[in-house]
This record gives sequence, C-alpha cells and structure tokens, in this order.
Amino acid sequence: MYPPLSAQKILFGLLVLLLCVAVSPGKAAHQRTFVSIPVLGVINQGGKVVGTTHYLAIQIDRLSDSSGPQLQFNEGSRAFGNFKGAALGPDWKDAARAAIEAAAHATNEDPRTWLVTLKNVSTAYMTDGPSASAALAVAIAAAVRHTPTLSNMALTGAITNDGRILAVGRLPEKIQGAAAAGITVVLIPGGQSRTSNWDVRPLSESLHISVIEVGTLQEAYERMTGQAL
Repeated sequence: MYPPLSAQKILFGLLVLLLCVAVSPGKAAHQRTFVSIPVLGVINQGGKVVGTTHYLAIQIDRLSDSSGPQLQFNEGSRAFGNFKGAALGPDWKDAARAAIEAAAHATNEDPRTWLVTLKNVSTAYMTDGPSASAALAVAIAAAVRHTPTLSNMALTGAITNDGRILAVGRLPEKIQGAAAAGITVVLIPGGQSRTSNWDVRPLSESLHISVIEVGTLQEAYERMTGQAL
C-alpha cells in the first residue's frame, strides 16, 4: 500500500531537507535549488512484477568555477521507515548523465556551473535502467528555470542527449502503480499506447488515468509545467 500522494509530498519535503551533501569550500556559489518528482518503476513482489511510484530528489548547486557538470549520487541512506536512498545501477547513472546533457541543451544553460546531487527515494534496494531519465531531465530543466511541476503527473521514458524520449517496458504495470499512488496523468513515450505487447488505453480508462504520449523533452516539459521551455 502507498500513502496518499499528498502525504508523500509532505514526507518528501522533509526528505529533501536531508539531501544536502558537503561541498568543498570555494567550489560552490551560494545558489541552491531543490526539486522532487515522481517516477514510475516496477519491483518483483512474491514472484510477480508490480508497478511502483517512488521519488527523485534533485539538488542543484551553482559552482563558483566552471569545473562541472558534476554529478553525485546519495545512495543507501535511510530516511523515514522504509523510505531510503536506493542503490543505483550503472545504466541508471549513465542515463542520469544523458539527462543532464539534454536539460542543458534544452535550456541553453552552461552545465559546467552545475553540481547535481540525486537521491532516489524508494523501498527498493537497487534501481537500474534508463526509464527515469526523461523525468529527471524535466526536473533539472524546471529547477534551473525555477518553474514548479504540476502535481499528480508522472513521466516514464528514456532520454537521449538531444532530448528525444525513447520507449520503455512494463507500461501496464507502471500505470497501475501510478494509479495506486494517486497520480492522474501519465506521460509515456510516443507510440507506446498500443504495441505488440499491450494496449494501455482500456487499462487507463478503467483506472481513470489520462495517458498522453510525448516524444521530446520539450513536449514533456510543457506538459509537466504548463509553460513553454
């Protein structure tokens, strides 16, 4: 069972306060931005794959020099109860680097001044794969633009360096996990509503979830913030 999304957000506000990681004196300017965003995943529960919704906490510090982009991962630390920083696999970390590059390209920002710290708040011990990277790219772009994301909306998809959103697996399970967390809009990669493996339209209707296809970071950002990129 998942707590209601509003409770998750209150909890996450506290978790974000714990995200800070020491930075060497002189390396970072006094500019810091926090943002949290829901991401969809799957776990094996008693031999059955089920969808989950967990959260990414992203902290962006502005470096006083241009030695970035620097990326660090806050892994393994327990926060409240079962919520902890999941260990992150190599594919996840590679995808996070692509998300930073895509966000920098989309916002015309200089990523050399960024120190990005990521915490994946999940009940899972290990998280891997690229499917959270599109959501991460949106979150980073929103953070550097100081633009809030809309509530009750989640995105799944793999991001490329140039901002294209690529297909991911297990969409029916992820949509079910989103519904369990109170999410009402799920953004998915273009062309994935109906594939040779699934048709999520009847499922989304039964769960009262709107499923919207997006093909680029720009499309996803505009959906998730209500503003142009």
